[in-house]
Amino acid sequence: MRSLVVRAPATSANLGPGFDCLGLALNLWNEVEATPGRVSADDDTNLILRAARAVYDAAGEPYPGFELRCTNRVIFNRGLGSSAAAIASGVLFANEALGKPLDEAGLLRLASAVEGHPDNVVPALLGGVRVATCAEDGRVLQTRVPVAMRLTSVCFVPEMAIPTPHARGLLPSSVAMADAVFNVARSSLLVAALASGAPELLAEATRDRLHQQYRLPLFPAGATLLEAAMRAGALGAFISGAGPTVLALCVSSDEPVGRIEEAFESTARDENVPGTVLHLALSERGAHVVG
Repeated sequence: MRSLVVRAPATSANLGPGFDCLGLALNLWNEVEATPGRVSADDDTNLILRAARAVYDAAGEPYPGFELRCTNRVIFNRGLGSSAAAIASGVLFANEALGKPLDEAGLLRLASAVEGHPDNVVPALLGGVRVATCAEDGRVLQTRVPVAMRLTSVCFVPEMAIPTPHARGLLPSSVAMADAVFNVARSSLLVAALASGAPELLAEATRDRLHQQYRLPLFPAGATLLEAAMRAGALGAFISGAGPTVLALCVSSDEPVGRIEEAFESTARDENVPGTVLHLALSERGAHVVG
């Protein structure tokens, strides 16, 4: 069996109010070269290999093991979908090596089961802005959200890492009805605004009451960075995934991008927070085999 090279994008989940169901792909790519024929102890701990093994198990085929060479551009534990990129890479090259026994629905179901939720892995595999959830029987129900405006993103990626399980553990087990209604309204408004081309609605449509207020204390400068992005002209801004990365959506042109980049950089200096500012286009393409 030949070596395979796959690429998988960074993703941002939640987009503010769409907790565990909204996500988008970003133009920042991990690359994995997988060569079959090597089983090691890493197969149980490496997320890429765990995902690959799950494909072989689902297909009822003996798992050959893989040797990996990885170029990781999506930084771990920053809220940019590093685990989803790993899982997407693993299921994709394993399915390719087997002659594609799993269709798109099968890959989505398996990848979501490995990840635990579909909001990152669906855009990682398929690209674009996606709404995704899981039915009671495990099927992934998802659809693409058309974006009827020229959007791009500017991200502030702190040097500090926050593991997703830790950030998720801070969330309450129940919320007030008013907060649930607040988020249902704004996640619905967000999807409608993107699809209809109403950028003036994004500031309100990206607000949240379910998760950001519980996670921001892990990264106290996050609230200040969000405010700085909005003052600099962002259409909407939110914590990316479980954080600590802060993502601002803006019109895709040099002037607003530059203003938000400068706002992030100056605010980070004032707050004494080391990190990197990235301008990342939204990606309509998801994970794919390149060789």
